[in-house]
Amino acid sequence: MSTWLLSLITILTVAAVSADDLDELQVELKSSNKWSRKSAVEKLARLGTPDAWEEVVRALDDPKGEVADTAQLVLAGLTDPESLEFVLGRRGLDSKDEWVRARAVEALGRMSVPLPARGLRHALGDGDPEVRRMACWTVERRADGLDEGTREELLTRLLRLIRGDRDHAVRARALHALMALAPAPGTEAVRAAARDPQSELRCAAAALTRDEGLLEALAADPVLAVRTRAVRTLGEVATRRAARVLVQHLADEPEERLGIQLVEVLQRLSGLKHRRDPRPWRDWADRLPEGWRGRTAPPSPGAPGAPGEGAALSGNRSVALAGLPILSGRLAFLVDLSGSIWNEREDGTTKKEIIDGKLAEVFERLPESTLFNVIPFTGKPHPWQDELVPATRKNVKSAIRFFERCREQGSGNFWDAAMLALEDPEVDTLLVLTDGLPTGGRRYQLELIVPLFLELNATRQIAVDSILVDAPGKLRGHWAALAEGTGGRSIAIEL
Repeated sequence: MSTWLLSLITILTVAAVSADDLDELQVELKSSNKWSRKSAVEKLARLGTPDAWEEVVRALDDPKGEVADTAQLVLAGLTDPESLEFVLGRRGLDSKDEWVRARAVEALGRMSVPLPARGLRHALGDGDPEVRRMACWTVERRADGLDEGTREELLTRLLRLIRGDRDHAVRARALHALMALAPAPGTEAVRAAARDPQSELRCAAAALTRDEGLLEALAADPVLAVRTRAVRTLGEVATRRAARVLVQHLADEPEERLGIQLVEVLQRLSGLKHRRDPRPWRDWADRLPEGWRGRTAPPSPGAPGAPGEGAALSGNRSVALAGLPILSGRLAFLVDLSGSIWNEREDGTTKKEIIDGKLAEVFERLPESTLFNVIPFTGKPHPWQDELVPATRKNVKSAIRFFERCREQGSGNFWDAAMLALEDPEVDTLLVLTDGLPTGGRRYQLELIVPLFLELNATRQIAVDSILVDAPGKLRGHWAALAEGTGGRSIAIEL
């Protein structure tokens, strides 16, 4: 038998097997069981044929986050232009559902297949701000692979968004995309953004500029998020002037968490172990020679200057939850009431009752100047208050009573609880108490939740502290990444 005939038989055999598999997976994708549908999406992605990818794109509108998030995640593996058309079509970017459109355009940012200008152009002009912002993020992530014609067309559209979009977070993300696409015009736009009346634009400028003069001004901004981002960038610049600016602001910073971050940045740059007292830092900065450069990469654990647990703490912070210090005066407590929290222990108590007592202890020790809220969450958030309130004796008693009486049960929708908390502009910290596994709602995959939160957080600089209760080890890395990316801390405990 000739070689070409053997090859033809092999191709036809593989095609027949694939067709059978596809039929079975299409049936599985219609199952009433969300886990079966999720499994089908994963198998379809491994199958990798155009027909299989079409089914994956269809799954973007599944009402369950476990399925739709999985579809969004696995689309990163799509590599052929023929299948890309499904993402760009009516099941993806042309969908009537803004969630589907946002999922589709975000997935484009994680693919390696060449992107046509029409898909990005369409998404940048979408009527939903989330879709426009995701489109900007995709341009930012895929900038190096775009052809010259596409780059020129998108440059014009990005400039238009920066100057006039009604959503300031879109304007900020468009600025990030512009710098990735065209650094020369981007630099001028960043200078303008540093003087913009909207803090979102100033925060983006603080992330993107390496101009020490601009960073010095932004480090003194009245908005905490802008100062926080400027401090981080000054640590990346790591020059003598940057170090002196950091020391200059150490003594004046009113927010404790940012003061701690200032110390940690200085410890990393210098290799020294001074803490919050600015005097030894001033002496150090005054002796720095011209042309000095600090360490820009975090030292390994245990190395000189490596910030260990509480390394930068001033020593007067006595309020802690399960060993995690409360470092903010404007925070929301997010408590996951799903899963095993209601199971009885050998002594007849539940984890919920233990947490009742732990939270009560913390609330009672908060300074009255602290602004706080508590948001238990199951399939949806159940906030105590609509916004942060002072920790007066009356409010503390009310919060304790509210949480002790809260009997909500169900899945654990972390994403919606976090988004609700972020609606309050006063919040600068989320303290999350959870078993680590999001369930329910539109967001399930931590592989997506972490980068999506970090993208959204670029203009807010909210710190996420997390206490993982009896969480499997494989989940802890995701929460640690979320904490590291936001300037927070994550610990794991057992009850």
